[in-house]
Amino acid sequence: MRQLWVLRHAKAASDGPDGDDHSRPLTGRGRRQTAQVRSFVAGRRASGATTPDLVICSSAVRARQTAEPVHEELGADVPLDIERSLYGADPDDIVTRLRLVSDEIGTVMIVGHNPSFHELVLLLVSADDAEGRARLETGFPTAALAIVALEVAGWSEVGAGSGRLDELFVPTR
Repeated sequence: MRQLWVLRHAKAASDGPDGDDHSRPLTGRGRRQTAQVRSFVAGRRASGATTPDLVICSSAVRARQTAEPVHEELGADVPLDIERSLYGADPDDIVTRLRLVSDEIGTVMIVGHNPSFHELVLLLVSADDAEGRARLETGFPTAALAIVALEVAGWSEVGAGSGRLDELFVPTR
């Protein structure tokens, strides 16, 4: 079994300083959301629950600004890979990337963007997980974190319907 943590970036400004989408920074609300996600991760670590062994993040500023504080909570021994390919990736692209993860890694966190991340979680969560799918139907707001238990022996087996929603954390406004 593998675990995938899917984290949508926190609330971002409507424009970036360079006038492009890629450079959009987090707003004050986004920084508060990120702090809540970091606290959630800290609570999991303190309880001895599984946390990510690897973080893969979109290269967009808002994704990095969401990932970096959470990554700090995980510790310096957890790699943080910044990948341009996650910016604009669709769910199939993300699954293809996940299939490349070493089987030595048990839990991966990916940080990026909607609508792809919401679509990814819906793709991965089995139709048999009616409760999990129902929780996702209301959307995937900024800084939402879905923890998906993947019922696969290795990352190369990740695909449609291969998981169930273990947890959905959504920061308060």
